[in-house]
Amino acid sequence: MIDPATSLVVFALILIILVIIFWPEKGIIARWRWSKNASRKVLMEDALKHIYKCELENITCTFTSLAGALSKDTNQVTPILDKLQSMDLLTIDNQGFQLTPDGKDYALRIIRIHRLWERYLAEETGVPETAWHAQADIKEHEFSIEEANRISRQLGYPRYDPHGDPIPTAAGDLPLDQGRRLTDFEEKDIVRVKEIEDEPPTVYAEIIKKGVHLGVHIEIVKKNRSGIQVKIAGKPETIPSLLVSNITAVHAAEEKKKIESYAPLSSLKTGDRAEVIGISRACRGAQRRRLMDLGIVPGTLISMEMISAGGDPKAYNIRGAIIALRDEQASFVHIQKAKQVV
Repeated sequence: MIDPATSLVVFALILIILVIIFWPEKGIIARWRWSKNASRKVLMEDALKHIYKCELENITCTFTSLAGALSKDTNQVTPILDKLQSMDLLTIDNQGFQLTPDGKDYALRIIRIHRLWERYLAEETGVPETAWHAQADIKEHEFSIEEANRISRQLGYPRYDPHGDPIPTAAGDLPLDQGRRLTDFEEKDIVRVKEIEDEPPTVYAEIIKKGVHLGVHIEIVKKNRSGIQVKIAGKPETIPSLLVSNITAVHAAEEKKKIESYAPLSSLKTGDRAEVIGISRACRGAQRRRLMDLGIVPGTLISMEMISAGGDPKAYNIRGAIIALRDEQASFVHIQKAKQVV
């Protein structure tokens, strides 16, 4: 026979278990329902984005393309489309799927949050460039319109994200796209990079490894089937065909004088002296501000004073102060060759 004390303990345990399972807001069942609803919401919003992109590029959106974008089987796409249609966000006919005006507004709202968050990560944090898109893919489903507007105000109402994609305004307006694919330019043209497609992430990572960043000037040397031979700040580089189609630029012949050779600060030897001509566009946010706070701006004269025992960091004389910089940081600083310094 169970004594009263044991019965009380058993009763208390059962009560705790029931609370853990059935608590209206934080119980297991409530959390499971929330997770299920959140997953459905993410799929619906991702579907709206994909259909909007297809319409923007004048591509027919199909069950297969949508299933691929959502990483689902085609039979799993039907309930999502039915729900979007019931919410008057989508119409379905023999021509495929089309967004209603409300559906387009919804898609632009998600895109706005995504691109604003990428801009925030680029300007206000030290998050690596290759991680911006993945983090924004999460935030776009979590932020409210009010939070997006707050970030926009904080950033000064930016019109473009750090990849050059236009950021929709709160009213859903977009600036006109005046860029052209890099493949559309001719040999000997000089162009300025206006936009870099950040999907798929592996392709984007390869593009930035080539030194291609927003605003960078590129001289097209030779075009062939395998890719394009270019000069980036005077340095020869080959951009494979797989990467070329993800780069958009504008003609910059009038800015030819900006195309010049430079060396990274990290290339200086002990005792060498050079003049800063700029900071790489790949250096953004807090890291860029730190270099500028140290006095590293165009025209600054810098000399390399000594190398640490391990070879990295190195000590530089910057405006009379000895500053230690790692090669990774110093490589963002563009300098004129020593023989050019007067």
